[in-house]
Amino acid sequence: MINKLYAVCLLVENFEQSLTFYRDVLGLTMNSQDNKYADFKLGDTLLAIFEKNEAAAMFPKKYMTFGGGCVLAYQVDNVEKTCKKLQKKGIIIFEGPKTTPWGQKVAYFKDPDNTIWEITT
Repeated sequence: MINKLYAVCLLVENFEQSLTFYRDVLGLTMNSQDNKYADFKLGDTLLAIFEKNEAAAMFPKKYMTFGGGCVLAYQVDNVEKTCKKLQKKGIIIFEGPKTTPWGQKVAYFKDPDNTIWEITT
């Protein structure tokens, strides 16, 4: 029934701030933009940002409450080097780089809306 992840859409408070973060700070390549929506191509999946007030055109804002949150996990070539590049751009790495008990190399930071990002090899 469900067989492929097409997109992850983050509902954000401040579109311009998030656009700057994802496009300019993280250096993601924009795929498309329309008003307060933009998406970035990451492999076969889109990562989209959509300002909450505009997203209300899809469904009422009352449904835009969040439970346990989520962690966006992305592969990089080298966790340590990526952390250094991110820190030079002002991103705070709040955990790591470290190796988990199961052997995975990881580090964590947050976007402007406090969505947690994991980078891993």
